[in-house]
Amino acid sequence: MSSRHSNLPLLESYYQRVLKLAQSSQSPLLADGLDWLTKQPVQWTYPDGHQVPMSNFASQQNFLRGLVALSTITKNPSYQTQADEITAYFLTHYSDEKSGLLHWGGHRFVHLNNGNIEGPASKECVHELKHHFPFYDQLHRIDSSLTERFLSGFWAAHVLDWNCLDLSRHGQYGEEVKANPFDTHQPHPVVDPTRWPELPETIGLTFVNASTDLIYAACHYYRYTGDKQALVWAKHLYHQFVLARPAATGMPVYQFSSPKQREPIPEDDNLTFSWFGDRAKRQFGPEFGDIAREANVLFRDSWPVVVDNPLAILECARIAKDPELAQWAIDGITAYFANAWDEEHNEIIPMWNTGLDMTGYQFQRDGYYGKKGTVLQRTPTDPAYLLTLVRASHQSDDPKLRQLTSAMFRRFGLGELDPQTLSVTNVAHDTTIASAYLLLALIELALANQDQQLLYLCDRIGDNLIKAHYHDGAFRPSASHRFVRLDDPVPYALLALEAAHLHCYSQLPMAISKGGYLHGEVQIHHEIKTVYDYDVIYNRTDSEPA
Repeated sequence: MSSRHSNLPLLESYYQRVLKLAQSSQSPLLADGLDWLTKQPVQWTYPDGHQVPMSNFASQQNFLRGLVALSTITKNPSYQTQADEITAYFLTHYSDEKSGLLHWGGHRFVHLNNGNIEGPASKECVHELKHHFPFYDQLHRIDSSLTERFLSGFWAAHVLDWNCLDLSRHGQYGEEVKANPFDTHQPHPVVDPTRWPELPETIGLTFVNASTDLIYAACHYYRYTGDKQALVWAKHLYHQFVLARPAATGMPVYQFSSPKQREPIPEDDNLTFSWFGDRAKRQFGPEFGDIAREANVLFRDSWPVVVDNPLAILECARIAKDPELAQWAIDGITAYFANAWDEEHNEIIPMWNTGLDMTGYQFQRDGYYGKKGTVLQRTPTDPAYLLTLVRASHQSDDPKLRQLTSAMFRRFGLGELDPQTLSVTNVAHDTTIASAYLLLALIELALANQDQQLLYLCDRIGDNLIKAHYHDGAFRPSASHRFVRLDDPVPYALLALEAAHLHCYSQLPMAISKGGYLHGEVQIHHEIKTVYDYDVIYNRTDSEPA
């Protein structure tokens, strides 16, 4: 085997250049991304046409992890120092005095140049985190008091009713938090599995992506303060998702309640606000009956329940040293892949979580899940799913889980794993796959097995990632894409590979998120649309007009 070529000089150059180009001229704050054609910060375009350079600290957490990792790998403290300066400035200037909420997230950002708090039209007054999983250890190290205040204030702002766990994905700034909410309230029964498929009705939307960030926050609050009641609440919230699973399959749910109908259903099926009731019931109820609930849909986007949620819950279980919490996550993903993964064709089956295959189903009406006439199809299995399976397998000797992990490893042509021990019995010499999450999975598998052949395969995946995503000195989806996103997980995964070779991977911050986002109304070609920054900025190519 020939000696490997280190990509550390390339990565250092990338981080140094991005730091220089993205930094505000007025503060240590960074832009969320860069237009690589102009080398200017990314901008949010409001409906009236004016543009604002974006600095959303919640959309820079992977970049922050990268700076800390660079100091660990290179022994150069300057990267950590820069991360500290950015973090300290943000915490000092952008913590809401009354609620403790930070001015960041899905609907909130800071004007890079003048420091004003901004927000996309229609969403500017709310706090939202959905599978952001901030780098709390860095925040807490810089300012433990403000970080702990945020973690408890996060729950206080987003739980509408503690007795029935009515949650809102949106929290209000400026509302006073007078006491520790974890100690003020006591958990009560919410989901009754004996009444399935009936679920509680709530005003708020108990989305798994919003709820998981709450659970993640409570577990970190427990870690920092020792407040056991915070852990009780974290488990209580996640347990509702477990109780809402159908007993026959055990497959995960997207939420543990149904939106309560508060207004008459309109004739226009394209009006899909939650106050009209459960959107799945409205769109699919006539054909599928009681199972047609938002909680049970596994044919829209399964990433939240297959990747983001279990990765976070497994990390929470590690923090809390709680095998029961880990097993709840493991049971869900094991059930998901046992039912929804077509191993022979390596495809994911669109289905209700009862196991009902929806392949080929044509929508009979417009609605929240798509237009009338939409036909559901199976999709290629994402190799990123192996990160979930590998991390779960390292916390459990569950035989079904390990069999699934070894089967998927084999199905992607990566070699062979012993289905009982996950020891490596054979490793492929090469692969064309370019996946940051798969790279992380194989790094962790290689280190657990102390297998140099598997680490060599990791180098091939690293080469593939650079070939696919590193263009003209920056990481982008392709050479034709014009915007660089600081929260891109690809450079961090490549740093993790360098750390693995230098025997310091375990010292790196945990890679756990694809990154943040901004969501709201913008003007596109003189039309007002509600969009994500990822779609209208980072997915744009250099041939598209500004």
